[in-house]
Amino acid sequence: MSYAAQRLEQPERPEPVAKKVDPLIIRAAKQIYRYYADSYAAQLPRPMGIAINRIDMTGKLIYSQLILLPQESFVPMELIELSDYH
Repeated sequence: MSYAAQRLEQPERPEPVAKKVDPLIIRAAKQIYRYYADSYAAQLPRPMGIAINRIDMTGKLIYSQLILLPQESFVPMELIELSDYH
């Protein structure tokens, strides 16, 4: 008796869909980043992005591990820098 290994086909994973970010959140992130760049950019490393609290639009720079609270949104640096040119 011969058993042939059957290859199970993996279902295709959908490609990640870019989420639209609220322009107010991007604006708040840009303001926080501008303050960082003007004040501390020479002393601190480049952050991964900024966590914005959607309730009061305050934010924190994120340098390593990303843990968000339910009311926070993450804005990556690429999006902040990209929106500077558009």
